[in-house]
Amino acid sequence: MPLADVARNITGRPQQRRRNRPVKTEYQNLAWPRTHRGNTSIVAAVAAFPAIIASLNEGMQMGIQQELRTGADRVAIQDLMARYAYAVDAKRWDSLAEVFATGAEVDFVANGGIKDTWPAIGDWLATAMSGFTACQHYLSNFATDVDGDRASSRFYVFTQMITVQDGSDQIVSDGGYYHAEFVRTPAGWRVSRLSGGIVWW
Repeated sequence: MPLADVARNITGRPQQRRRNRPVKTEYQNLAWPRTHRGNTSIVAAVAAFPAIIASLNEGMQMGIQQELRTGADRVAIQDLMARYAYAVDAKRWDSLAEVFATGAEVDFVANGGIKDTWPAIGDWLATAMSGFTACQHYLSNFATDVDGDRASSRFYVFTQMITVQDGSDQIVSDGGYYHAEFVRTPAGWRVSRLSGGIVWW
């Protein structure tokens, strides 16, 4: 029996064929223009996204720039102390003027030396080091804190010095540390305070 006759027997009327209709998906039901039209708070929030993202990017850039500046300052301070070591080892005392700020306090009492200020401490260094035919200072393990135009650092020093006794070279070695404070000047970082200590010899 044709399907139309079966339908007529059940319902009393012929079965009508249903046209294919597009089925709405879940995403269509949640479409923005239909469900959120007129919601000004959400529209305003979305409109503010570019400004929020720009602000976050600006903050990140400022943080990165600060980290880069701090890193550069730490490298400059290590370079400054390397110049100090080179000047002392080569006995180029005039070069220390590019290391110390005028009036910098220098304390070598714990090393058997004196406490004085720059440039007077330069004369004592020249006298104290005159008894060594050669000398090398190795600086390492820098722990440096930078705060604007001021900085402080603690670092290790290993020193080897050669003296002449009974016509032969004698090596004297010791290990210690420095405590240093720095100030930023128009010419760059300079030492404003320096003290040393001996750990072993």
